[in-house]
Amino acid sequence: MRITPVQIKRQEGAGILIRWSDGSSSELSSKVLRTACPCAVCREARGEGSHNAPLTPQPQKKRTLSIVQNSISEELHLSELWPVGNYALGLRWGDGHDTGLYTYDYLRELTNC
Repeated sequence: MRITPVQIKRQEGAGILIRWSDGSSSELSSKVLRTACPCAVCREARGEGSHNAPLTPQPQKKRTLSIVQNSISEELHLSELWPVGNYALGLRWGDGHDTGLYTYDYLRELTNC
């Protein structure tokens, strides 16, 4: 039997609370969720990239100096969450980052870490 969420609640400033179909509950802090963001950019920044070189070379983008930086509180502020199909959760952070899809299996894995 696959364990799935029956309720997911955003906790203001603290992260999320998940009640699972097996009766258990999980609390995941904003820091844990943001640190473990599964998007390709964050995975690459953590050194978890699965491809060392693309198959087709990409044109070099002109790099610009970023003047505006986000504060830690913006990066850790969970501003929105939404379901993605029947398998994942999308999260939007205070700095606008929202490309990580947290599968329910991955959220369960983070709970056990």
